[in-house]
Amino acid sequence: LAKCKTKAAYSAKLKQNRKLDLIKIKDHYEILMETPILLLIKTEAGEVIVHAHGELLFKKCNDVSLMEKVAEGIYEFGLN
Repeated sequence: LAKCKTKAAYSAKLKQNRKLDLIKIKDHYEILMETPILLLIKTEAGEVIVHAHGELLFKKCNDVSLMEKVAEGIYEFGLN
């Protein structure tokens, strides 16, 4: 978990490149927007952009421990 280049959001990435199953993630979160390659979901850490290639962008959250918890949940659903 790290600040993205623009410092406007936090980014989470897997250590190894893996695809996320967006359909499985959709079953567990409120979907705000959906495209074939990404989801915008609502979580307890606010809005999160979930890219199919495995990157998560946390838009307006500064609570690192909460973002780590949410990221673990998203990866758990998307990688199974």
